[in-house]
Amino acid sequence: MTSAIADAILSVVTDVRTTPDAPPPEGRGGELTDCMAFGPHPDDIELGCAGTLIKLARAGRSVVLVDLTRGELSTRGTVEIRAREAAESARLMGVAARVNLGLEDGDIRNTPAARREVIRVLRRYRPRAVLLPYHSDRHPDHVHASRLLYDAVFSAGLKRIEDGQESFRPSRLLYYMLWEEFEPSFVVDITAEHELKMRCIAAFDSQFGSDRSYDNTRLNSEEFAWKLQVRMGYYGSRIRVRYGEPFLIYGTLEMESPLDARFSSF
Repeated sequence: MTSAIADAILSVVTDVRTTPDAPPPEGRGGELTDCMAFGPHPDDIELGCAGTLIKLARAGRSVVLVDLTRGELSTRGTVEIRAREAAESARLMGVAARVNLGLEDGDIRNTPAARREVIRVLRRYRPRAVLLPYHSDRHPDHVHASRLLYDAVFSAGLKRIEDGQESFRPSRLLYYMLWEEFEPSFVVDITAEHELKMRCIAAFDSQFGSDRSYDNTRLNSEEFAWKLQVRMGYYGSRIRVRYGEPFLIYGTLEMESPLDARFSSF
């Protein structure tokens, strides 16, 4: 659709400014975090939407990252290494906070206990917009995480689910792309953020590097790196820029005038 309807992400947020060293926003007193991105495993957020999150952080928006698992089943690396890599990537991105919920890797389930963990972090930070993985994917954890997150976002608004915090339901859900592709509602121009996005991905050296003490996987193959670049280039070309990240919204875009939308039919 449009490079500039992508400004819908920026338009949902306030001018609250944060730094990586600032105390994370608690959201209790009515203050809202601008954007919260969820990833099934550490590095999923980086692959799917880091460019957009960097863009938001550079614009002074408050961004919080939430990893559902510690990636303990990964062929490469360890939980401790992944934690250090996730922290370094978050530092590079300039986000306000990164949280890990510690759900079981390889067995993400849409259970009441798992929903309560997600509800707790949603109510703590009170994000205006939530980014979550697309619900169709080759990895079962990604599929189950998407459904868990949708249900938890809805349930976070139910007052009778009590956890000592005020009920809160974000109004905007945006799906980002991991393995399976979709026809996007809009594409964000991340040309200026591309280099830093790749540095954030490279921070996960245990997953994408060439350390021969681990078995090789598709993630550290040249083919995977090539596909990642080609995808960003393809979606960038859809909006006539070099690199782009696609998103699918849950809902219908509203605008005052079709003349406000920047896109080209030819």
